[in-house]
Amino acid sequence: MIEKFNGSKDLHKSVGLPAALQRAADVVSLIGAWIAGLCIVALTLLVLVDTALASLSRILPFLPNGTHIGWEYSAYFMGSAFLLGSGMTLRAGLQLRVELTMSSKRQWLTRMFETFSSLLGTVISTSLTIWLFNFTMRTYGYGEVSDSFTPLWIPQAVLTLGAGVLAFQMIARLVTSLTGGTVNNLDLGAASAIE
Repeated sequence: MIEKFNGSKDLHKSVGLPAALQRAADVVSLIGAWIAGLCIVALTLLVLVDTALASLSRILPFLPNGTHIGWEYSAYFMGSAFLLGSGMTLRAGLQLRVELTMSSKRQWLTRMFETFSSLLGTVISTSLTIWLFNFTMRTYGYGEVSDSFTPLWIPQAVLTLGAGVLAFQMIARLVTSLTGGTVNNLDLGAASAIE
């Protein structure tokens, strides 16, 4: 019973509006996950360049000792990767949660916990998205820039997009849970390949 609830065996049999909403959320989450992966690659390259410059500047004094945007852009990339990848992490069932309650032998109890947590997650992630959107628009209106003269609305917009991906997946998860569909698609997770 739990495997059916948490698994993905009946994923492709789902029809109707809830299934279409879940598929759309999955596509958006997958795109967000790919962008999150690109952010991690960019973060890694930035750290490598900064490290190489710091080492080489000791040997070749005319070289700068860093990019001078390393810390700032590392934070942008890390926050973006975290939020953009959160929708896919949620759908793959890889988020942290209390397994004791989710592994109950009573399917109705598991469904009740999943529905409640999805409702709570929907409220929080939607509120976060709205707040980040308003914050980004205010920053854009003021024309604020960082120390490296990066317009701050750009990284804030990416964070807003990531929060929106999570909120969309949460809404789809809530609808799926309420209609008795499969909330987790274990085939999307990479954990089984690395465990």
